[in-house]
Amino acid sequence: MLCRFLWAWTVYTVSLVSATPPSSAHSLREFVASLSPTAQIYFPGSEEYTNATLRWGAGQTPQYDIIVKVATEADVQETIWYANANNKSFHAISGGHAITAYLNNVEHAVGILMRGMKDISITENGDTALVGGGILNGDVLDYLWAHGKQTMTTACACVGYISPILGGGHGWNQGRYGLAADQLVSARMVLANGTAITVSEESNPDLFWAIRGAGHNFGIVTQAEIKIYDREPSLDNWAVDVLSFTHDKMESIVGIVNTWLESPNRSVELEHYIMFYFDPKIDTNNPVVVVFVIYQGTSIPAQYTEPLYALSPATSTSGQTDLAGVSRFTGADRTGTSCEKGLTRSVVPVSATTYDPPSLREVLIIMASLPASLNQTVVLLEGYATNRVGAIPSDSTAYPNREGQLLLSPFMTYERNESLDAEAWEVEGRIRDVMAKGTGEPRKAYVNYARGDETVEELYGPEEWRLERLRGLKREYDPFGKFNFFAPIV
Repeated sequence: MLCRFLWAWTVYTVSLVSATPPSSAHSLREFVASLSPTAQIYFPGSEEYTNATLRWGAGQTPQYDIIVKVATEADVQETIWYANANNKSFHAISGGHAITAYLNNVEHAVGILMRGMKDISITENGDTALVGGGILNGDVLDYLWAHGKQTMTTACACVGYISPILGGGHGWNQGRYGLAADQLVSARMVLANGTAITVSEESNPDLFWAIRGAGHNFGIVTQAEIKIYDREPSLDNWAVDVLSFTHDKMESIVGIVNTWLESPNRSVELEHYIMFYFDPKIDTNNPVVVVFVIYQGTSIPAQYTEPLYALSPATSTSGQTDLAGVSRFTGADRTGTSCEKGLTRSVVPVSATTYDPPSLREVLIIMASLPASLNQTVVLLEGYATNRVGAIPSDSTAYPNREGQLLLSPFMTYERNESLDAEAWEVEGRIRDVMAKGTGEPRKAYVNYARGDETVEELYGPEEWRLERLRGLKREYDPFGKFNFFAPIV
């Protein structure tokens, strides 16, 4: 652990770093000695450094002089103090899934790897759980499920659990419980100056408001207390039907799904995905349309599936699973294709309330014209239940878009090839603009999917009072912009 790494550094062997440690005016040796016994330090050239910097999107390449795998809140504080004393920036790393271009501004930084802080426990009253700042979403779901509990979890098992909370957090069960951010009871947070504080409705309430929707701007969460709920046997099962169609059925499909979205008594159990992607087994020239109908229950009511089956899908499958298994159906479990790291990936978000068939037709036309090098492109349309999300007052948290019912996102995926980067950026921007125009509203973007060219109004809402409140809190808690590497508010 730390003693092994410290010994290696002291005698200048290559087992620690495979490179020369950086020199500074403030002793690295003293910094290492200040850390907890289970903390670790990695330098460029080491296997540990390579693994820590491997990201979901290879196009984002933050540069670190060292990476500190912290094990305690005090380690986070010591690391920030060390970085500040040496005029270095610092940056927290958890699941490694953010794809914003702002990450490329991280240079000669101190990386704070949070994966050593992944403890989880249920509190004595059984209504909340304490989760470490480096735990993954799938670990939270699995632990709670095994203890007869659940909470609102985002839809991808391999992402960090805390980071999505800071931007709102969409996923399964949000129709019952609200966003991931709505589950936050309190947080321990280390600020830009290294101070550690508690943030809740009772302690620093203004900051508590801000971190539920714009939290990446304000600090590093080392531990969170979250709401949890008893599992109910009648709701443990999830039914999933997956139907693939040729592109000409798209208008009929989204027309059917729009009736679900527009229903005044929208089902809290019903979720859906629609994906556009290439499957030459169905169509060799055009993208196909794949619909995932996801329902909390042992079977999906016929009123939702029969109209889709009446369109004669090219393929169909159905099954039952548990909450964790839903992500396996969508390829977003830990070993799924959606969790694979090392590819160049980019995503651009658009929020909408219903589907606009003409704009989606234009998206399919754009996709059909793509070169073979970009044939892994996917357009993902996410439709989670929003009953509880919309029932929570919009001004109660910094999350700005509780009326949104859909996340529309082109995903560009390809093997690392810098010659494709500019074309991929242009194509996904064009798809984004088409889908945004189809909403008939000013563009709204989900901050957790931000690629880096969005305006603050798109990310944090157009209301001036909301933006001014966030800017004021930013000036108070991070006046020097230490936390400006993800969708900065200023």
